[in-house]
Formats: sequence, structure tokens, C-alpha cells
Amino acid sequence: MNKALIQVLGAVAYGELKAYDGAKAEAEAATDEATRRRYRKVAAEELRHHKGFVARLEALGADPERAMAPYRQALDAYHSHEPGDPVDEAMFGYLGEGVADDLLTWLRKVVDPDTAAFIDTVIEDEVEHEANAAADLRAVLDDPTNRRKAERAAQKMVGQMLWSGRRGATPLVAFLRLGRPADLLATIIGGHARRMRAVGLAPFGLPVPGVLRKAA
Repeated sequence: MNKALIQVLGAVAYGELKAYDGAKAEAEAATDEATRRRYRKVAAEELRHHKGFVARLEALGADPERAMAPYRQALDAYHSHEPGDPVDEAMFGYLGEGVADDLLTWLRKVVDPDTAAFIDTVIEDEVEHEANAAADLRAVLDDPTNRRKAERAAQKMVGQMLWSGRRGATPLVAFLRLGRPADLLATIIGGHARRMRAVGLAPFGLPVPGVLRKAA
């Protein structure tokens, strides 16, 4: 049994459970039927992902609850974030979906074929989730005065990820134990920069060329 893979799948399985809880809460809080249907669909997909990763853990001979346990504190802390305003909420959603997509895309390259095949089905759902999150962010960025607030929210999101990692085991460390750390970090950093530029914002506080701001 690959201990490093079990640790990663435990972190991912619990992350999907938290995503399900979040989407379910959004559906319950929705004030219009279209939003309610959107989040109910997301919740159902996230629950499918969670159950699928649990099944992969069981197929590998692991105890899913034991595999998830080390990551509960860190992921609970991260998901306890309360958005300060719609800009903050949209940025956290956009980058959060992006990081999850990048990690899964990288993970499928280093796991066994059966796990990779399941991850492909997860990524199919996540493409739509990220597109919706991008649309939500662009909607708030239609107001130019929100751009600097969005950049600050991105910095806050990165800080929240790092701070939450001080509580319990961190999913990122689990991923690094699988090997190819340089490739993994390049994937995460490159994904962040690409997504920030895609909406005309500064990645990691660096200046964005004017052409990108005009195009956003």
C-alpha cells in the first residue's frame, strides 16, 4: 500500500466533503430558484467525488476515516473563512476552484490507472465549477473600483491557505510526498498567475501589463 498516495487521497476525500457541505449551504441560503438549482447540482457532484475517493481508498486497502482524519483541522480552518463582501467571496471561489483543479490535474499523472480514470470524471465536473466561479468574479469586476479589492482578496486567500496549514497536517505536504515537488509547485504557481492574468489582475502583487487590464 502506497502510504503517500493514501495520505493524498485522504486529504482530497475530506476536501470534497467540505466542498459538498459548502455547496449544500449555498443552495439552502439561495434566494432564487436558478441559484438554488446551480448549487444543488454542485453539491450532488461534490458528494459523488467524495464517495468516489473514499471508494478508491477502500480499494487500496486503507481506512477512509483514518486517512481523512489528519487533514480535518487544516481544512476545517480554511473553510471556516467568512467572506467580507461579494468581491472577497468571488475571489475565494475562483482561486479555490482553480487550485483544486490544478492539484487534480497533476495528481492524475502520478497515480494508478484506476484512480486516474476516476479523477478524469471529477475534472469533467470541476471544469464547469471553475467556469461558474470565473463568471461570478468577472461580474463583480465589471465595477473597476473592485479590482484592487480583488487583488487584496487574492492575497488574503493565499494567506488563509498558509495559516490553516498550521493546524494539523497540510494537504500540500501530502501531495509533495508523492514526488516531483518542482513540477507540483510549478503547476500551482503557474495556475495562480494564469488565472489572475485571465481576469486582468496582478498575480502575487506583481504589476499587470496595461493591455491585460484593458482586455479584462
